[in-house]
Amino acid sequence: MTFNRFAIPLSVCVFSLLLAQPNHAADKPLLFETDIQPILAVKCGKCHTAKVRKGDLDLSTIAGLRRGGESGESLVGEALKDSLLWTMIDEGDMPPKGQPRLTAKQRGLIQTWISQGARSRTPLKPGKQTIHQHQVLPIVLLRCTVCHGPRRQEGGVDLRTRTSMRTGGNSGPALVPGKPDASLMIQRIESEACPPRASLLKVFVKRPSTAEIQTLRDWIAAGAPEVEIHPDVAGTTPDPLVSDADRRHWAFQTPRKPSGDPTIDDLILKRLAAQGLDFAPPADRDTLIRRVYLDLVGMPPPLNEWKRWHEHRDPDWYRLMVDHVLTSPHYGERWGRYWLDVSGYADSEGGVSADPVRQVAWKYRDYVIRAFNTDKPYDRFLLEQIAGDELLDHHNATDVTAEMIENLTATGFLRMGIDQTGSRTMNFVPERLGVIDDAMRVLGSGVMGLTLECARCHSHKYDPIPHRDYYRFKAIFQGALDEHDWLTFKNRSLDVSTSRQRERVVQTNPPLKRQLKKLETRLKKQINAVRIELLRQHEPKQSEADRQATLKALRIADNNRTQPQRILVEKLQRAEVIPDQDQPASVLEARRAVRDLEQQIRNVRQQMQPPLTIRALWDRGQPSPTYILLRGEHDQPGRLVGPGVPSVLTDGRTPFIVTPPFPDGTRKTGRRLALARWLTQPEHPLTARVMANRIWYHHFGTGLVKSMENFGVNGERPSHPELLDWLAVEFHRCGWSIKQMHRLIMNSRTFRQSNTITTQKRKRDPQNKLLSRMPIRRMNAEALRDSMLFVSGKLQNTPGGAPDTVSVDRNGQVTANPTTDGLWRRSVYLQYRRTEIPTMMGSFDYPEMGPNCVARNVSTVSPQSLLLMNNRLVYRLAAAFAERVTGLLEPQNRQDPGARVELVYQLALSRPPNDRERQLGRQGLQELETHWNGDRQAALATYCHTIFNSAAFLYVD
Repeated sequence: MTFNRFAIPLSVCVFSLLLAQPNHAADKPLLFETDIQPILAVKCGKCHTAKVRKGDLDLSTIAGLRRGGESGESLVGEALKDSLLWTMIDEGDMPPKGQPRLTAKQRGLIQTWISQGARSRTPLKPGKQTIHQHQVLPIVLLRCTVCHGPRRQEGGVDLRTRTSMRTGGNSGPALVPGKPDASLMIQRIESEACPPRASLLKVFVKRPSTAEIQTLRDWIAAGAPEVEIHPDVAGTTPDPLVSDADRRHWAFQTPRKPSGDPTIDDLILKRLAAQGLDFAPPADRDTLIRRVYLDLVGMPPPLNEWKRWHEHRDPDWYRLMVDHVLTSPHYGERWGRYWLDVSGYADSEGGVSADPVRQVAWKYRDYVIRAFNTDKPYDRFLLEQIAGDELLDHHNATDVTAEMIENLTATGFLRMGIDQTGSRTMNFVPERLGVIDDAMRVLGSGVMGLTLECARCHSHKYDPIPHRDYYRFKAIFQGALDEHDWLTFKNRSLDVSTSRQRERVVQTNPPLKRQLKKLETRLKKQINAVRIELLRQHEPKQSEADRQATLKALRIADNNRTQPQRILVEKLQRAEVIPDQDQPASVLEARRAVRDLEQQIRNVRQQMQPPLTIRALWDRGQPSPTYILLRGEHDQPGRLVGPGVPSVLTDGRTPFIVTPPFPDGTRKTGRRLALARWLTQPEHPLTARVMANRIWYHHFGTGLVKSMENFGVNGERPSHPELLDWLAVEFHRCGWSIKQMHRLIMNSRTFRQSNTITTQKRKRDPQNKLLSRMPIRRMNAEALRDSMLFVSGKLQNTPGGAPDTVSVDRNGQVTANPTTDGLWRRSVYLQYRRTEIPTMMGSFDYPEMGPNCVARNVSTVSPQSLLLMNNRLVYRLAAAFAERVTGLLEPQNRQDPGARVELVYQLALSRPPNDRERQLGRQGLQELETHWNGDRQAALATYCHTIFNSAAFLYVD
């Protein structure tokens, strides 16, 4: 049965059609043990007993019914209408859909029993409930410890423990056991002195509710008792909430290598042969060259490298080419970008009312690119990103090393989600819990292939992930992401650097900072000058005083402006959106001055050494206790839990062992380090599978498991389960080397086949699930833009560093600003503010990270064609492409249409044109020259523009 109404998800029970019931006289009271428990035992006994408690519900005793499930709601009430058990039966939610209905007699028995008062042979005696500290501490954490906790102790008071409450502070004890009225903490709360009215928004707390104050009073009146309650963690006895049957799902089993030592091709061919199919013929050499380069570096090969492999005589040329391309520094830019999707990378925080820029988020981006270029083993890659701060004790190091900085930079992985808690109104505990949930969601979907977020409010509806396991998992992060000890935006960076880095900053930056400050001051004045000139030209009757008042109004938040201020700003906004062609020369000149100053500022910033700060996540060694939040509500705490991993991914009888990494050094919990080591153990069922599936996905456009983020019960089954296991085992066997996985996949016959389709294949493998041919794939946004830049000779290869800025025009189009030499860097180095995605990227399915992107959408919509046809940058790149073609040709060949067509194809498509293409190319150039009145260069630019718009350029076959 499933108690969705009150978020008590229960497993599907096995219902029998026939159940004999004893006869009862109409006036004979029904008892649970004799009349109801036999029904529940047969119907629900497999899932809801003392030993197996799905949804934390035990239906084998009256006490279990009254205790209820994970939400704490009793299943029987004082009357029929108050009984959750009857509500679910009466509304048809019990039994679940697809299971036999209760008979009329069974329904009648349960209805009568509840109406008679739900009697039992051993009725539950309501005993005096003992109140204890774990009913009080959650209230204190939520309402008080921001001022009286680990970071601040106003008045010398620390309220985190009973002992510290009794010790009190400057005004004496905060707690007097047995005397709530004499307890200073009660006096101050009830008089509303605490939390102070003026500080509620400053410290982001709300006043305790009447019920919470009464709980505090009751606890103190009872003598402030403390009871020893151990956190709910995995032990050595079987887990009653997750059964061994739950663990039988294929993805929860350790990967096993198929017998017979097969290869990728053996396992693919096995499925093809079963359908009477075979591989497609091998792709031709030029197709393979372009395929490999675009797959691994996201751009076509340079002309000289294409010629090298096109003419290579070694029979093993293809393998040599794959190895060569894997050494390219552009490889990390291409494949690192895929991981940045997984992590949810963005250069801004996101949010409802603002989208502040993350100044040094790019250091994590560069870390990822370096990791892929150096083929950092995937297990080490995860270890650094999940627990880099717990690998080396940089606080107590005599000298900070590059490795320490690398480890700390890697932890930016868990800082990439949307974070609105820098807002003045969005930094309360519910928003903080949302940030923590996003970090867990990124790790769950990207690394574990599981949807964990459902269990935040109730046990997962489909996967055996109890509500409890979500909060055990959350406890792992509590040392670094503590909703009751939250770091502000100002305190989330570490100032860590090597001595050499500090020297470079001291030598380089001070004079540049002074220059930058002057330029920024001039820019502000010039922007205001543009605004004044706009008003003078388009609101000539407006007084100068009103124009100055408009500038003043712009400095006020829009929701705080007065009505007159709003009217003034609207007049300016109407003038600003007038197109340039309709603006007077004075406005255009003033805007040119703004653009010049902006370019000067960009130039100065590019000369500066990067800041020494790192956007990192680190364990502070003093986590608040973690309580299950009933129904996910931040103010409804349940049981105390300790750190742990999803039980279904263990044997259910092995504790999660946590050891502080620096027992004689900096205080750390070691929880995330234990998690990272658990994830990368050879027996883990998901880690290697999920990453192997991702690598396959980026080579073929579809994963062996199509639901990339969900390997659970409701996810897609693998199309080739033996192959997925083989890849996972090989991934571990080859030292977690991602480059070695590329070699295994790309050297296979499966990858090297052509996209030739026959009638038989169209009939028996219409969607290419069996991989009877190589799928045709469209370039993603970055590959398309980078390829156009590369082919046109406008790509600047400088790696890393602060992101390249973007500009937003009055039509909302977002474009990348060129570098100082008039070129553009690769798309991975663009600034990706969540509210300012470059237009070309957005048009070609660049994702909005919310919180991350495991698999991108691939759309084919008209705005894509319109952009390639009409975009100013595309025109500019086509002209540059034509100039490059002319420059590369020998002088005697520059006027030859055939020579120009030949070179265009070699540069853009990495192959020579076929006879038909040569003929059409010559003919097209001649017609274009006529159109352009004999201007051969303009004709060639138009032809290059046509190639950029062609399917041959846009798609990889």
